[in-house]
Amino acid sequence: MSDRALIVIDVQMDYFPGGASALPDAERALPRILKLIAGARERGEAVLFIQHITPQGSPVFAEGSAGAALHGDLERREDDRLFAKSHPSAFQETGLLDFLEQSGIAALDICGFMTQMCCDTTSREAYGRGYAVRLFSDATAAKALEVDGEQIPHHTVHQVSLGALARFAKIISVEEA
Repeated sequence: MSDRALIVIDVQMDYFPGGASALPDAERALPRILKLIAGARERGEAVLFIQHITPQGSPVFAEGSAGAALHGDLERREDDRLFAKSHPSAFQETGLLDFLEQSGIAALDICGFMTQMCCDTTSREAYGRGYAVRLFSDATAAKALEVDGEQIPHHTVHQVSLGALARFAKIISVEEA
C-alpha cells in the first residue's frame, strides 16, 4: 500500500439536486472526484470514504435516509474503507487516525464537501497531526453563507476558504495533480 491516501468527504445525496442541502457546484465537482478515485486506485492508494450521519429525523444526513447515502457514482469497492462521522472533522470519533497510523500513511489527498466546513476542518486537523495534505480546489464545493445579514455567494465562500487553507494544505486542481 502507498503512503498516500485519498479521503472523499461527504459526497452524499443531500448535497445534490433534490437533496436537503444541495450545493450549487456538487455536480461540477463529482466527475473530478471520480477521476481522483480512479487515479488513487491505479496507484494502489487507499480510498477512504467519509459519510456524515445524523440521528433519524434530522433535516440533513439522517441515518437510513436517501439523503445520507453516498452518491451512487462513487462505486465503493470492498477494499475501500468507510468511516461514519457526526462532526465536521473526519478524525473525530471515527477510527480514521488509527487506520492511517496502522497503514503507514503520511500524505492525504482530500476532496468532497463542503469546502468551508468538513474539508476545512479535516485538512487543518490532518496538518496539525503532521500529515502532508493536498486539497483539490475543483473537487470540492461550498454553500452560500449569511453573515450579519449579508449574503456571501457560494463561489466567494469557496475561494476564501481555499485561500485560508493554503497555510495548511497544498491547494491543487485535479489536472495539476
